[in-house]
Amino acid sequence: MSGDVDLSSAPLLEEHALGLLSDNPSGLIVDLTDVNFLASMGMALLVELSKRAAGSVEFAVVAHGNATARPLELLGLGEVLAIHPRLDDALSALSGDPAPPPE
Repeated sequence: MSGDVDLSSAPLLEEHALGLLSDNPSGLIVDLTDVNFLASMGMALLVELSKRAAGSVEFAVVAHGNATARPLELLGLGEVLAIHPRLDDALSALSGDPAPPPE
């Protein structure tokens, strides 16, 4: 994703993610690194995707900074979602590998 995740773009993300989930992947990572604004609709979608993936597909979110990680943190969604600051961290977590040392 890039740009804004809001009322107009969240349905596109949902459609794409549900299409990926229908292929029964071993894991799904939503990378918000290039997202400038994460609206409540986008956060609700992340929770919904996490619920849909539960039990069959590992799910993680990459979020770092004020535009993405901060709103998720303020709402306590770190308790519900596996949130990682970098894509490498999310990939390691989903593969079961130990996290790489911070740079």
